[in-house]
Amino acid sequence: MKFGSGYSKTLDSAQAAIESVEKALEESGEPSLTFLITTEFYDHNVVFKSVKNLVGDSKILGFCSGGIITPEGLFTRGIGACTLSGKKIRVKTSLQKNIEDNPRLAGEKAGKELLSAGIDTGTVFVFPDGAAANIPDLVQGLYNHMGPDFQYVGGGSAFNTYQVTEKGVEKGGLATALVEGIDIKTGIGHGWQPKTDPMIITRSNGKKIHEINGIPAFDAYCGQINDMSAEKFEFTRMKYSLGFPDISGNYLIREPFTLNPDKSMDLVTEIPQNAVGNVMESEISDLIENMGKILLEIGEIEKTDFVIIFDCIGRYLFMGDEFHKELEVITESIGQNVPLLGALTFGEVGSYIDVPLLHNKTTVILGCKFASEKR
Repeated sequence: MKFGSGYSKTLDSAQAAIESVEKALEESGEPSLTFLITTEFYDHNVVFKSVKNLVGDSKILGFCSGGIITPEGLFTRGIGACTLSGKKIRVKTSLQKNIEDNPRLAGEKAGKELLSAGIDTGTVFVFPDGAAANIPDLVQGLYNHMGPDFQYVGGGSAFNTYQVTEKGVEKGGLATALVEGIDIKTGIGHGWQPKTDPMIITRSNGKKIHEINGIPAFDAYCGQINDMSAEKFEFTRMKYSLGFPDISGNYLIREPFTLNPDKSMDLVTEIPQNAVGNVMESEISDLIENMGKILLEIGEIEKTDFVIIFDCIGRYLFMGDEFHKELEVITESIGQNVPLLGALTFGEVGSYIDVPLLHNKTTVILGCKFASEKR
């Protein structure tokens, strides 16, 4: 089995696709699976046709990200590809349309299609439209249909929310793949810690929080943060997220996104009424330090065959010019000989224990090794 990766910053849609895929194919040969990570400003139908012409019968799975993570750093405009070849790799993909119409049903339909291949072990890669409503329900529907025998990882598309499989290109859809033949160990984390005592979301509707502890949401939020005001919300919100603990004490992050005139707040992702959570805080140094902890979860990551990264675009926007320090922790840990490719995502799919969830402000790292080789 072989792995190849390539990326291009060329502005032309066809040429960028060709350059990235041809580089990957030099290392892998004829692929069984092609991962495709794009950014906005490209013509995704042209990109798809160019890739399809090069990879032939390979299964394809991809999405439009907020940026491409490479050994050379972050490209906010570019195309990346990784190709996997080998007889023991089995892949089934699904491409669902218009997922916002019924997210849970879209997840269930994807799960049914993936299971139809008869693959009973492996990893499910999940790439939804990250801006659509009720993506947590979509992930739940997928898991409810497929069950706990699989690992679930992925991330939401950002900006121009295109999803891709070998079947074509969709906007506002869901691209998934069930992959057998790769041993994957996952690390997940974020670096935010609770700042205050727990609060109750006393009135919410979808992504909008109206009241916390029975008072307007923004008033309750401000009461937990020193020197906070409506004028400072746009930046301060990136430092102070909301966190909701699970039974093991791991916090699911939900990011405030918009402050409304009635003092309600829109979040990036839905949160149910009566949920109990905390205002969370973090310094940039905490996020960088936490990256090392995530890598420790994977174990001997420098001995893996390749690494895939899903890193929240919200972290990048918060860290700004210091984001490269987070990437440096990764490259220093895996060394020069292990290839990597990743994406800035709008929501991340992964699990601290078993059940997959949609996260915000979180990093998911996959240490991947071909299953024919022992770890």
